[in-house]
Amino acid sequence: MNIFVYGSIVYDRIMDFPGLFKDHILPDQIHNLSVSFVVNQFKETFGGAGANIAYNLALLEEKPILCGAVGKDFGKYGEHFSGLNLSGVKVYANEFTASAYIMTDKNDNQITGFFPGTMRRSSYAPVFKKSDLLIIAPGNQDEMRQWAERASQLQLAFIFDPGQQIIQFSRQQLRRALSLATVYIVNDYELSLTKKITGYSNEQIRSQAGILITTFGGHGSQIEISHNKEDAKFNIPAAGVKAVKDPTGAGDAYRAGLIKGLKEQWPDFRQGNYLRLDWRRIGRLASLSSAYAVECYGTQNHRYSLTQFKKRYNLTFKASYD
Repeated sequence: MNIFVYGSIVYDRIMDFPGLFKDHILPDQIHNLSVSFVVNQFKETFGGAGANIAYNLALLEEKPILCGAVGKDFGKYGEHFSGLNLSGVKVYANEFTASAYIMTDKNDNQITGFFPGTMRRSSYAPVFKKSDLLIIAPGNQDEMRQWAERASQLQLAFIFDPGQQIIQFSRQQLRRALSLATVYIVNDYELSLTKKITGYSNEQIRSQAGILITTFGGHGSQIEISHNKEDAKFNIPAAGVKAVKDPTGAGDAYRAGLIKGLKEQWPDFRQGNYLRLDWRRIGRLASLSSAYAVECYGTQNHRYSLTQFKKRYNLTFKASYD
């Protein structure tokens, strides 16, 4: 089987402002705002939901195929991803890769500017086999829907992860995506948005998708299954962390661990025997993968070997990885 990861590929350009934004903004002049902030630190890091998931899968010794669109400035990113299968990444030679410009003051208030760039463009459409697994992460909203339709037509198991793009979906579009997906994964805030947009209850969302996974940050996650008139629910604890330095990439790392766990139990998952899977193990793999991400600044700066991951799994969950 191949693991295909569709989603955004983004440069994150992060700036630290040593003061407070509020000291430079006059409330009675907000209609005529013109401010400039001198920052004392600038960092360029690699991000984007699709790229983050692929990065974490590579740490887990998987070989994902990343699919997305980038621009003429992709060189540094491509070098960073040397060794990763980028056959699904389409380069637009006259455009720029999507970029986020994030400025943070000393009270952690943020001002962000996002340039979608090539995220508005299409990626290469790979040739799927029924044995493949796909995750559709936040990216080009039109393409997200197209990939979901295509995967369904091919009877391909796929995870639908709308993320921050969820607000771009109409009621009809999100209901359709739910009905096609094998797994629907969101955080608790995105679950509330899903209910608001679709008009569905929690039970209706679960019955449409079959498998609903909700993450709660430091409070763990919940895996709910509705299959053949049987329901099951698994509460997964968060893996302990040494220190929370940056929670930004935690969700994407969780998804990589989820995929790792699903691949381990692929025959039952592919055949639709969802209640036979060891969901507690799958959830723990996802939880631990997420823990590594929050312990490091930036979404692709953490490192570990699979041997280290296994050892920490044993210590964290008092269970044998193997």
